[in-house]
Amino acid sequence: MKAGIIHPVIFKNSTLQLVVFIFTIVFLGNLNAIVDHFLHPEIAYFDHEHLIVGGITGLVSGVLFGLVILYARQLEQTLTEIRVLESFLPICSSCKKIRIADSDADQQESWQSIDAYISEHTSTSFSHGICPDCKQKLYPEFDNIEDIRDDNSDSL
Repeated sequence: MKAGIIHPVIFKNSTLQLVVFIFTIVFLGNLNAIVDHFLHPEIAYFDHEHLIVGGITGLVSGVLFGLVILYARQLEQTLTEIRVLESFLPICSSCKKIRIADSDADQQESWQSIDAYISEHTSTSFSHGICPDCKQKLYPEFDNIEDIRDDNSDSL
């Protein structure tokens, strides 16, 4: 399993977080007793010292692990907000140029054409044409050429 797949599963699944949380607390609380069981078999597993050390270890690790989970959730929420904010492109409402990130909006060199921006940030290539509305607006003299072509083809 890839590490990138584990991350979303652990941080988005509250039940899994709870299971990992409880398992970690129980394991760390019993770690001293488990080690002593193998290294010093003469000491009882439920010895008074094991219970005290295990309880304190479990409590401290529970608090620390809980703080890590809260921090991870806050971090995930912050990253989600950043992704949303990064999805906004500052674009001129008139000429449709895009402002380069972290640049001064009043400087001319801070703006680049939308096709240059997209080509720079993606693997997209552009081919240019002109739509009928822009053709009529920018080149009204060429509107009659199609009418002339249509008339000439009718006469043939």
